[in-house]
Amino acid sequence: MMKTYRFPALLAALLFLAAPAPRAEIVDRIVAVVNDDVITQYELESTVEGILKRYEKNIRPEERDRVTAEARKALIARLVDDLLLRQEAKRLGITVREEEVANAIQENLKRRNMSMDDLQQTLAREGSSLEKYREATRNDLIRMRIMQREIRQRVSVTPEEIGAYYQEHRDEYEGKLRVRLQMIALPAPEGGDPLVREAQRARADAILQRIRAGEPFEALANETRQGQPQTGGDIGYVEKGSMHPSIDEAAFRLKPGEVSPVIETPQGFAIIRALDRRGGGSLSVKATREDVEDRLYRMKMEKKFEEWLAERRQKAHIEIRL
Repeated sequence: MMKTYRFPALLAALLFLAAPAPRAEIVDRIVAVVNDDVITQYELESTVEGILKRYEKNIRPEERDRVTAEARKALIARLVDDLLLRQEAKRLGITVREEEVANAIQENLKRRNMSMDDLQQTLAREGSSLEKYREATRNDLIRMRIMQREIRQRVSVTPEEIGAYYQEHRDEYEGKLRVRLQMIALPAPEGGDPLVREAQRARADAILQRIRAGEPFEALANETRQGQPQTGGDIGYVEKGSMHPSIDEAAFRLKPGEVSPVIETPQGFAIIRALDRRGGGSLSVKATREDVEDRLYRMKMEKKFEEWLAERRQKAHIEIRL
């Protein structure tokens, strides 16, 4: 069966790669040549600065030089690949119109339950801009269209592969029931200051109202984790019976995408959102087969695309001048 390959929401990745406005003190020079195009130090260093700014709270001072060097190395490779893809798109006659970029951004915002104002505020906090976000979205659309045109016809998934993958990962479908959760936790232990517990309850109620009013769960989860890794509240898959009974009961009642009321525990208050369910026969036979086929299809597409891109790198004139 021929499938249309669709990328998942790439908002987090796009935010990670969107470069901030370059600083005046960056001395410009060519740091890479890709066929007839160049990458400047202006582009590279401003992007590195954006990453360091976003993760500066998680980088120890003694590790900053190492992290900077690793970021620079990874980003020069990404910028080279972006140039190669734009060059290939031009050769193949692939174009992306402005309205298509705008539509893709709106679809991403809808999936993330964010408004344009939310996006712009997030970009501003990270020292980036809507212009750079649009550029990253355009690059993603170019990548997707090249994959559709050059890779899709090379990929197929056989019934034998579906069966083999299912047997290897059977526990994911038939094992213990698990649910993937996002959680906002507000600590207020019983036996502590009752005013603190009352304040945390009020704060939890206010956060829930903001979620119901349309604010992104991820942003509010990060807001409560200042100074800690910004995970959007994602705690991964948890098995039934592994959490406090009140959270456990709520978690396994939720359908993917649903948000719980405020949950009270001896440790404080929590709000959870279900993202996915696995195991326990939670999928029908048809849905299980489709899920396995989709996983295999995506893995094969990505592998073939990397092979295709590696061939383009070998044929291209690429000169790194770092």
